[in-house]
Amino acid sequence: MQFIVKYFIVFALLFASGIAQSQDSINWKEKLDVRGYIKYMNSASFTDLDAVYTNNLIHNRINFKAYPSEKLTIGIELRNRIFYGETVALNPLFGQQVGIDNGLIDMSFVLVDKSSFVMHSQIDRAYVNYATDKWDVRVGRQRINWGINMAWNPNDLFNAYNLIDFDYMERPGSDAVRVQYYPSLLSSVEIAVKPDEDLDKSVIAGLYKFNKWKYDFQVLGANYYTDVALGGGWAGSLKDLGFKGEGTYFHPKQPFADTTGGFTMSATIDYTFKKGIYINASYLINTLGTQSSNLLAMQQLTSSNLSAKMLMPAKHTFFIQTSGSINPTTSLSLAVIYLEGMNLAFLMPSVGYSIKDNWDLSLVGQVYFGEVQNSFQNLGNSIYLRVTANF
Repeated sequence: MQFIVKYFIVFALLFASGIAQSQDSINWKEKLDVRGYIKYMNSASFTDLDAVYTNNLIHNRINFKAYPSEKLTIGIELRNRIFYGETVALNPLFGQQVGIDNGLIDMSFVLVDKSSFVMHSQIDRAYVNYATDKWDVRVGRQRINWGINMAWNPNDLFNAYNLIDFDYMERPGSDAVRVQYYPSLLSSVEIAVKPDEDLDKSVIAGLYKFNKWKYDFQVLGANYYTDVALGGGWAGSLKDLGFKGEGTYFHPKQPFADTTGGFTMSATIDYTFKKGIYINASYLINTLGTQSSNLLAMQQLTSSNLSAKMLMPAKHTFFIQTSGSINPTTSLSLAVIYLEGMNLAFLMPSVGYSIKDNWDLSLVGQVYFGEVQNSFQNLGNSIYLRVTANF
C-alpha cells in the first residue's frame, strides 16, 4: 500500500499548490470531474447445449480528474469487478489470473478470492499531466496509443490490446513518462519511456508525425524489450475510401548480426454509405506467425497478454466489420476474423439498444469455427447480455 500513499501525497501537494494559486476564485465544478459507469453482464459459453457454463460480471468504473490550474491535470481511474458463476468455479486460478498487474507498480487488488466468487479492483490510470501550447508532459500510469488502425496496431508499442475483449473499452495503461512537442499544427515529436529494472524489460521509443500529400504519416524507433523496433504508418483516403496502415520491424538485440527479425503490418480500407452503414476490411501479416492447432490458436486469439510483435498467432489474418443503425435507438454490428493456415474463423455479431439517456443494453455473440479432421466444425460459442448505466 506504500505506493498508494506516495501517489496520494504527490497528487495532494500538486492539487493544494494549484488551489492555493487561485484560492480567491475557486469554482469546484470546474476543478473536479467525476464520471464512470456500472455494468452487469451475464454470459453463457458452450460448444453444444449438453454443457452450458454461465458467468456473471458486475463492472464499475470511476474516472476522477482534478484541474488545479490551467496547465495541470491530475487523473486517477479505477475499475472494480465482481465475478461469480460456473466459469469462475471451474478455474481455481481465476483470482490470481485476474489480479495480474504488468505495470512497474502493482495497482491490482484481489479483495475476495473464493471458489466461485472473485472481487477485484485495479487502478489503470494514475497520472499528472502538464500542458502548454507547444508541450505536453504526462507522468504515471496512462494510455499511450500510437496505433492508427482499428483492428490491429503494430505501432502500438505500449498498449497493444485485443479487440475481442469488447468490455474493456478504455484499454490497458502503462507506467510511463511521455513528452510531446508540437512544432506546428500538423506535426509533432514524441518520446515515451516505460522503464523497468532492466533495459530488456523496458520500452524507450520516439515518434514523429507529419502531414504530406493530404496524408498523415508517422515514423518511430524504439528499444522494445529485447528487440530494436522500427516502424511507421499512414492515414488518408483513396477517393471516397479511407485508407490506413502501419507496420513495425522487430530485430533481436542479441545476437544482432546472426539473427533475423520479424515484421508485422496491417492495412485497412473503410467506407461509410449514405444511409450510415459503415464497413471496414483489414489485413494483418505477421512473419513470426505459426501453424499452431485450433485450440492453441483460440487461446492466443482470446489472450489479453498481446504485444505489438504478436497481435495474432497466424501469418495472415483477415478482418471485416460492418455496422449501422436501423433506428435512433438500435444499432447492429458484425465482425469476422479469419486466420489463414490455421483455418480458424471467429464471428462477433452484436445488437445495441439505447433504453434512455445514459442507459444502454447490448447483446453480443462470439462464435468459433475451425478445421477438425478435414471438416469445418463449431469449436465454441459465447453469448453476452449487458446493461450499462453511465454517470
